[in-house]
Amino acid sequence: MTLQQYFEVDDGSLPEIVVDFHSPNQVRDAFAFLFRLGGKDITAGGAALWNREEEKETEFRTPDDFELVFSGAADPFHLVLRGLESDGVILPDLGVFVDPHSMVLDYRMGAEWGDSKVASFIAMLRELVRLGGTITVPWWGAEGEQAFREAITNI
Repeated sequence: MTLQQYFEVDDGSLPEIVVDFHSPNQVRDAFAFLFRLGGKDITAGGAALWNREEEKETEFRTPDDFELVFSGAADPFHLVLRGLESDGVILPDLGVFVDPHSMVLDYRMGAEWGDSKVASFIAMLRELVRLGGTITVPWWGAEGEQAFREAITNI
């Protein structure tokens, strides 16, 4: 089964891929990995964190801001990354929600997701698994979950 059906037609939704980790340290390493791939925050107005101690919103500055979430000083947050390069291919923009135990990736479906981009995205997901993540794709139901699982484990 091809994964292309889960990427090619923009139906207006933002499908999610959940990456669970056993420890916040693994989440930190995985989040930093996305920036090492060239990810840059392009969130409209800039990503922000809710600082619990100061009871105000603060600007997202670097991947190290995850430490504020890990320590409980800030709430989990979402941002949009552009420029992620996997296997020499620049991926379409990805949303990333990060909390102490997981990252949830979301993407806009559409024509920009050609075969090479889907394959490179799967390579990136494999690396997140290598960093300790467990991938689930509840958005696409049991059949989609199985298709992603096969693609990620089929090296």
